[in-house]
Amino acid sequence: MDYYDSNDNQYKDGQGNGKNNGNIPGSRPVRQPNGTATASLICGIIGTLSLCACIAFPLSIILGVAAIILSFLSRKGEPFTGLAIAGLVLGILSLILGVAEGLYMIAINFMLRDPQMSSMFDQILDQYQNMQ
Repeated sequence: MDYYDSNDNQYKDGQGNGKNNGNIPGSRPVRQPNGTATASLICGIIGTLSLCACIAFPLSIILGVAAIILSFLSRKGEPFTGLAIAGLVLGILSLILGVAEGLYMIAINFMLRDPQMSSMFDQILDQYQNMQ
C-alpha cells in the first residue's frame, strides 16, 4: 500500500492541495480572459466605427483615449496580450483620426463663414448641379 500512497503527489497541482487542474503535462497553462483587454478592444472598435458619422468625432476621441488607457491597465505586470495590442492600435487610430476629423470640421466651418470662400463653394455647387 505504500507504493500507491507515495505516488499520489503526481495528481497534485504543485501547491499540495491535491486538486488536478486538468493541464496536460508539457503543455502551456490556459490563460484566463482579460476583461480590461477586451474592453479596450471594444472601445477601439466603436471609436473607429464612430468616425463614419462625421459629427461623432468627439466620441471617437473619448473612446480612443479609453481604449489606450484600458490596454495599459490590462498588462498587470505582464506583456501585452493580443486583445490589448489590438485595442491599443485601434485606440491610437481612433484618437488620431478623431482629432484630424475635428480639425477638418473646424477648418470647413471657418471657410464657410468667409465670404470669398462661400462664393467659391456656391460656384462648385452650381457646377455640380449643372452636371446632373
